[in-house]
Amino acid sequence: MSNLINVMRDTVLPSALRAFSRRSFSTEKKLNVVFIDAENTGEGAVDDGGPTREFFRLLNVELKNSQYFCGPDESKNLTLVSRAVLAGEYRIIGKMLAVSVIHAGITPSFFSERLYSLISHCPSLPVDIDEIDDWELRQMLQKIQNAETLEGAQDAITEASAVLGLLGCSTYMRSLQERDVLVEEAARAYVEGRVKEAIEQLTEGLKTLGLGDAIKTYPEIMKPLFIGGSKPLEAEDLLGLFRINFSRPGSNRRRVENQTIMFWRDWLIEVGGADKIPPLGFGHKPTIQFLHPEDHGNRIFPEANTCDVTLRLPLHGTYLQFRERMESGILQSPSFGFA
Repeated sequence: MSNLINVMRDTVLPSALRAFSRRSFSTEKKLNVVFIDAENTGEGAVDDGGPTREFFRLLNVELKNSQYFCGPDESKNLTLVSRAVLAGEYRIIGKMLAVSVIHAGITPSFFSERLYSLISHCPSLPVDIDEIDDWELRQMLQKIQNAETLEGAQDAITEASAVLGLLGCSTYMRSLQERDVLVEEAARAYVEGRVKEAIEQLTEGLKTLGLGDAIKTYPEIMKPLFIGGSKPLEAEDLLGLFRINFSRPGSNRRRVENQTIMFWRDWLIEVGGADKIPPLGFGHKPTIQFLHPEDHGNRIFPEANTCDVTLRLPLHGTYLQFRERMESGILQSPSFGFA
């Protein structure tokens, strides 16, 4: 039995939270992802890997931009959501990320150096004030740090005393030299200390399928999966990626196919990179097929099937026609890729 996940593209994260919270959900079993359209009708694709990868790609994007994370786009720290801690949602998020990496080869790639050091149990760097997402606290600590006299620093500490007390930080300072130590202590308490339970839940969830042990044992090897952002997929990466289903050499069909592949290669160079190839590769080698009129009728736009990772290219007499139909077919079809 596989894990059935029903999902709509505009509510991927809630769908994932429901599915991964089920008692019957098994992280060791294959996922069967069914995308539901606006009429609540399944799109009908058998999940042979494509829908699962698309699901986790969308899920990672939603997680990165969710309430659970904060900071720059590709260097996220955890945000403390008290309700989510009580509900154990950070543990579920860790489980989702582990399954994403192991089952689909889709990696987060948006963790900050600090967040990765915390989940890998490695020493973390000093905390910079800019890492604090609370504007008011950041301004208070900045005022303390910028004080040029002991009296000025003590006045700034008095203004921030209520917040510093909540963070468990001392408000007593005997000399100006202790100023930076106090600011670092407060910044670390906010960025790391207050999210300690959330970090523990996330780390526990990442232990799913042995990923957490691998992170702890081989932190430097696993590090690129979690930080540094996504390396863009360049045209040259795609050129050798596909297996091409050519017709018999010397035939008229082969001549048209050769021209279409030439157009395809030129178009890839023109549009540049896209997303990225999963680090674990594809379960099936991506395939290019051709939409010959005698086989498929007058199909002028590209088609794709993400289940077996197949791209079907239209046949056109000129590069201009090919380019226009490729771009129009992709841009004007929100569900392109789910044939």
